[in-house]
Amino acid sequence: MSQRPGVGLPGTVTMREAEQLAAEAENAGASSVWVTDVRREPYLGSAAALRGTMHVTVGTDVAVAFSRSPAVTAQAAWDLAGYGGGRFVLGLGSQVGPTLLSRFGVEADRPAARLRDYVLAVRACWDAYRSGRGRYEGKFYAISQPIFSPGADDPWPTIPLYVAGVNPVMTAVAGEVADGFAAHMFCTPTYLDQVLRPALARGAARAERPAPPVLMPLVVGRDRASLALQMTTYTVPAYRRVLDESGLREEADPILAAIADRRRTEAARIIEERCLDQLGVATIDDLPERVRLWSAHADVIGLTVPWYGLDAKAQVALFREVLQALQRI
Repeated sequence: MSQRPGVGLPGTVTMREAEQLAAEAENAGASSVWVTDVRREPYLGSAAALRGTMHVTVGTDVAVAFSRSPAVTAQAAWDLAGYGGGRFVLGLGSQVGPTLLSRFGVEADRPAARLRDYVLAVRACWDAYRSGRGRYEGKFYAISQPIFSPGADDPWPTIPLYVAGVNPVMTAVAGEVADGFAAHMFCTPTYLDQVLRPALARGAARAERPAPPVLMPLVVGRDRASLALQMTTYTVPAYRRVLDESGLREEADPILAAIADRRRTEAARIIEERCLDQLGVATIDDLPERVRLWSAHADVIGLTVPWYGLDAKAQVALFREVLQALQRI
């Protein structure tokens, strides 16, 4: 990693707060500002962050793809790229199936193949916007009239597109069709190097292109206990492979059992004692060391704050502490 870390805005921030905090992040020397899709509309948040900054990259890490049509996503990203003078990055993720249904009322089968088609549809819309004509016909999506109001937007900034993944099948899709891979904080260096990097390479080989760079988020907290509690929210059966492939198979069983029984404190204790040092986390005090560690495995680092157990004001206060720590790196 050659550039300074970026930062992820707290997921609860309003548009006004996003504008202000993004400006503070730029002044603190962050290389990028990332907007999540956990509470607020990420594209409106990205517009606010672009408004508050002059130079840094602003992107979604990540926006949920399947809750919006490819054409809706393409339009939003296109306008943000124009508004930001080419500083916008579109990051997309599938979200876990049960959460997608409970949160948005949407179901999406075959998520890896579907997201691949989704990305191609988004790119086809962008091509149509630039040239003034075009269409897309894919396995899951068909868009016959992406240009509803005639006209071509050319010149227009290009838009880097990142795809998120945890498991190797989705990661291979990122290698094939994305400009970058957005890793999850529930990841270890071993898993990134031995599972995800090879999957990216396999996908890239299918498309006869280089493997894309890896964006790795680190959750930064004041203490290990709060970070362990945050990691319990990601310890789900769909992500178990991260632990298994990292030499933590024996830890996975009691952690998942405790979470299933709503014994979250016990699960957090096991994570803190036996898993936390391998995951994508850092305390403020050991942030420089953790950034150096992960920089040997990822191309871009993003620093974010926990949301579990912290209200909106507490998240913003902690975010500002992270900005102060970033200035010392």
